[in-house]
Formats: sequence, C-alpha cells, structure tokens
Amino acid sequence: MKMKVVIIGAGAAGLMAAITAAECGHKVTVIEHENKPGKKINVTGNGKCNITNSALTPDKYYGNKDFINNVIERFNYKDALNFFENMGVYCYEKNGFYYPLSNQAVTITNALYNEALSLGVTIKTNNNVKSVTKKDDGFVLDIGIDLFCDKLIIATGGMAAPKTGSDGSGYELAKALGHTIVKPCPALTALVCDEKLKKASGVRVKAKVQIKDKNIKDLGELQITDYGISGIPVFNISRSVNEKENVIIDFAPDYTYDEVKILLEKILKRRDKMPVLTALNGLFNEKLAAVFLKEIKLQSNVKCTDVINKITMLCDTIKSFEVTVKRKKGFDFSQVTSGGVNTSEINKDTMESLICPNLYFAGEIIDVDGRCGGYNLQFAWSSGYIAGESISK
Repeated sequence: MKMKVVIIGAGAAGLMAAITAAECGHKVTVIEHENKPGKKINVTGNGKCNITNSALTPDKYYGNKDFINNVIERFNYKDALNFFENMGVYCYEKNGFYYPLSNQAVTITNALYNEALSLGVTIKTNNNVKSVTKKDDGFVLDIGIDLFCDKLIIATGGMAAPKTGSDGSGYELAKALGHTIVKPCPALTALVCDEKLKKASGVRVKAKVQIKDKNIKDLGELQITDYGISGIPVFNISRSVNEKENVIIDFAPDYTYDEVKILLEKILKRRDKMPVLTALNGLFNEKLAAVFLKEIKLQSNVKCTDVINKITMLCDTIKSFEVTVKRKKGFDFSQVTSGGVNTSEINKDTMESLICPNLYFAGEIIDVDGRCGGYNLQFAWSSGYIAGESISK
C-alpha cells in the first residue's frame, strides 16, 4: 500500500531512506532545516568522502554489537558500492577504503539528491520541525503548517560538526515520542593536552598512540597542534580518553626499542662532533627532535659525543612520549556523536521504534558510532536503507 512518508533530515541516512522508500512506491517528503541537503557529506574524508570500507565488522563500532552486526550485514559495503554504481558513481579502493573516482564528496551528495528528485521525492529545505504529534493513523508535524504522514523516519544526525546543521534537535523529537537518549558526547575528535609538544606544532608524523594503562591504541598519521594532538589515530582513541589520563606516543612505530637504540648509537658515534639536533635530522623533523632533547634536558647545540651516555633516555622519549589530556575538543571539532537513541528501543530488523509504531530511526541519531574509515557513513547507508525498505512491511 502506498504510504505518505516524511523523513526529517536530508543527510546520508535521510537521503538513502528517501530513495529506498520512493523506489518501493511511497510518496516521500524530506524536511531539512539547512538551505541545502547533504552538507555534512560534503566535508567527510577531507572533502573526498570515504564512503565505505571492506573491513566492515562490528568491532569497528561502539554500541550494541548484535544490533550493529544485523544492520551492516543487511546492507553491506558491496551493497553500498552497487547502490552508487547504479546512480553512475564509481569508486576506487585504497587499503580497504573506498572513495568516489572524482575524489569529491559533493559527487555523492549530488548523486543522492538527483536520484531522490528523479523518483519524485519532495525535499523541503529551510524548514524546521517544531513538534511532532502522534495520531492513531500517523503523525502530524508542525513546520509552520501541519504536515501529515503515515510513517515517520527521524534521520537528523547528532551534534558533531554543527556548522553542517547538526544541532541535536532530533533528540528532542525522539524524547517527545517516548524514547530515551544515551548522553551525546563528541567522538572522533582531537585532544587538548599539556604543552610538551607545542614547539613541534604543525608537524605530521607516523606514530602509535595508546591510552596509558588501557589496551586502546591506534597507528597512523599524528598531527601535532598548538593545543595538543590530532589526526586519525587520535580520533580513534578519543572516545575512550578521560581528562587527566596520559596518552603514550611511539614516534618510531616501525622500529623496536632495541632497533631505535642501535640507530641512535650509530648516528651519535659517527657524528660525534656534530650538534645533536643536526645529527637527528635524518630521523625526525627538526622541531620534533628539539622537543625530544628538551624532554631529557639537553640543549639542541650539545655535541653528539656528550649525548651517548643519554641514549637510553632519548630512546625512552622517542618510543614512550607521554602527554596528559586536559580535555577533548568539543562538538565543533568532532566528526561524529557518541550516544543517541537507545538501540534497545529500536527493532534491529526494521529500524522501527519499539515504543511508537510507524516511527523509524536512521543514521547518527542512533546510539552507534564507528572509527574513522567510512564506517559511520556505511552505518548511515545501511540503517537508512533498512528504514526505507521497512516502510512497506
């Protein structure tokens, strides 16, 4: 039976749900409070849009693993790639990460938008949903005028990157319809730390980061900033870091401790009359090397021969540099939101509310968040697809 479907939110999950529901023959209207759809899609992957990942497993996510596994298995990364290919968007793979051939995130947004329009979806931008009222035969949305629908999908996202339109308004709508919200917090964000690394601000270096006394670590390009540390490995551990905890940084992750020690001995002995900062240029960025020397209380102009007896200290610093976390960067700097609508209140097979019949959820508004690497977008595609398809059931 043809239904009147309203979707709140024209992001990744909302547009996927709209296209899927329209393909099933339903009359679909999307309400978006920004002036354009897909603003957050456009900034993903540094503007390149890492749309999915072949290593799609529940361990890449935080939240209810059974719920997550069911969602990503129903519509997996191959399904996502086929979905976009059918719209003329082809992707390339790099180490399991998939990007559009255009290397432009706007390609994805435009494809979704144009596909939705071609299927007869109405997209109302610059419209705020002031309230939603449940009626026996559906819902009434107040957008300045009353808008009726048989089925409602809330896909408003979370609170991360508010400049793209994420304002948390969907949480209030969900609560008004009887749902509980797991406290939203910034995830995939940078860390504000003590000033030990400040002199190396601007340096990017391959490193392993680990929360001290926790088996939570990641490897990748570390970005040293004037406020602390950033980059994908920092984002991936940020969810689990608390204030005043220490993060241990291994600045030579491709070498064992003993290998680093041998390298340092070789360099310092061969260049014994040279200033140590100059001698270390072959291993590290000069600004970073200067930080290492300061950490072990050595002047940058001291000769290598005078450092040989401090090789162990220098090696310790390089392999286990500790910084103390003051706080996480807030929602303005985070890529996704942890928390949201409790998954125990959502049918994992349909994305329908277990509390309010004919209400569905999709995307970041749900209490699921993933690591960097296309996992969060894939959850949006998967949950959006399931919600859109389930309208007919």
